[in-house]
Amino acid sequence: MRRFLYTLCQCTWGILQTIGGFFVFLRYIKCKHFIYHGAVFTEWKNPDASMSLGLFVFVSETLSEKEDGYREQVIVHEYGHTIQSLILGPLYLIVIGIPSSFWAMTPMMINYRKKNHISYFSFFCERWANYLGEKVTGESSPKQKFIDF
Repeated sequence: MRRFLYTLCQCTWGILQTIGGFFVFLRYIKCKHFIYHGAVFTEWKNPDASMSLGLFVFVSETLSEKEDGYREQVIVHEYGHTIQSLILGPLYLIVIGIPSSFWAMTPMMINYRKKNHISYFSFFCERWANYLGEKVTGESSPKQKFIDF
């Protein structure tokens, strides 16, 4: 019943990001997929990049090559973003998606994090995703690990 409600809410309240996620899912349909707490995870070939869009989550297939347990921690983190989607609904892309993308991908922010040795997970939406992922799953997230894109 819990997974049904999760899916129903992602397909109604979180419909904007779920539709976007569905189209990305179709683009990577041949990749490996798995279900985690009701979310559809896809392991894509995009190195060191993960993305959560409603019901759909995309994680790098290279995570398995990282230190022990890091892949599982990133999965918990990305699942936390799906919980943000449930909380914020149509505001998710504005409140989480755009700031998170800016923090993750702009050279200015990447250089700022490197220069000041600031964890990617210290940004408000990433820290909140870690918190929610841990609370809902009972598993560990990356917390404040320093990562270098």
